[in-house]
Amino acid sequence: MKSVVIAGAGQAAAWVARTLRSEGFAGQLVMCGAESVPPYERPPLSKEQLVPGAADMAYLIRPEEFSALGVEWRAATHVERIDRAARAVELSSGEWLKYDALVIATGGRAHIPPIPGFDRDCVHTLRTLDDARRLRDRLLPGRRVLVVGGGWIGLEVAAAAVRRGAAVTLVEMGSNLCARSGVQDLSTYLHDLHVSNGVQVRLNTRVVRLDTHAEGSYTAEFDDGSSYVADVVVVGAGLVPNSDMAIQAGLDCDRGILVDATGRSSDPCIFAAGDVAVLRTADGRGERLESWQNAQDQGIAVAQSLMGKPTRYEPLPFFWSTQYDELIQMTGTAHGVAEWLMRPGGSGTQQTHLGLNGSGKVVFGLCINAPRDIRVLRRSIAEAASLDRSRFADSAVPLARAVVAAAG
Repeated sequence: MKSVVIAGAGQAAAWVARTLRSEGFAGQLVMCGAESVPPYERPPLSKEQLVPGAADMAYLIRPEEFSALGVEWRAATHVERIDRAARAVELSSGEWLKYDALVIATGGRAHIPPIPGFDRDCVHTLRTLDDARRLRDRLLPGRRVLVVGGGWIGLEVAAAAVRRGAAVTLVEMGSNLCARSGVQDLSTYLHDLHVSNGVQVRLNTRVVRLDTHAEGSYTAEFDDGSSYVADVVVVGAGLVPNSDMAIQAGLDCDRGILVDATGRSSDPCIFAAGDVAVLRTADGRGERLESWQNAQDQGIAVAQSLMGKPTRYEPLPFFWSTQYDELIQMTGTAHGVAEWLMRPGGSGTQQTHLGLNGSGKVVFGLCINAPRDIRVLRRSIAEAASLDRSRFADSAVPLARAVVAAAG
């Protein structure tokens, strides 16, 4: 293998490049990214980057490192088209690049619902550093902010806006916040948390139109006939995978690029990692994990596969969020949970929830301000631990003795 082209320049792409070099790849390595800045982690966008005086981004590959790594970085240049027969890609600059292996790590873009008025300048999304900087300049004290979508991005933006002194209304078309998590206790907790911090939360509510109200303000009309006047609108309505070029090239795609456990697509010379990749699962569901951890780990696994060290990537999902002063962490998958349990002794500021499957194995963990417990649960799920219910019910017994000791 003499040349690798990486389409994308985010978290997954950076780890592909770094791992290839650390594993001894000496060939040509080109990274193409649509943004003008080097690869960076995205979690700070909805947290640290929305506050005044935000620190500079900690780049995953600093500008001066590209030369040392032997990576040809094509800034503000993306892959337009894949010619699989010629093993070449056409860049937005018009240049063609040959490849022995192509890694698609293009991530995703914010989904903007087809609502009249959502093309106005007051409407913001949050996927890039430029998005965060633009929004940060608008989140000022006294501003009326409408957040559309009760998922993680919407909730984190709402918390940041409240901290900036803005008045925040959040609308969610479903009956629960973060409904995709599948955890009712979490939805209830998040609802109470935001309401207690002054956010007006409206569930089962859709925006149907956004019109000009007065200079610098806009009226959002809702499906129940009511309305809200806002200065800033932030849309957190999910992610659309940037898989268009893969679809045009005829790769197998379903809500992203379908890959096997080594990251290989339906074309043996093309791999995918991160938000754009959908891991084929035994039950046929397909799994696309939109998380920092997955982008890093899958990027590493793909690079190892390219180096002839195929690693079966079998991710244990892990996600975290900070809102106000609360740390929320989740691990595992909730769709296989048959029974929910809460650790006795938990308070409103510290909670540990477990999800067990039909065999009594721990398959999911939710921790609020309990980072020690989440570390135990990640290990327990990986080891298919069973729960010792008597120990779990005794809050004086460390969680590690209630689940990890019962493994095997």
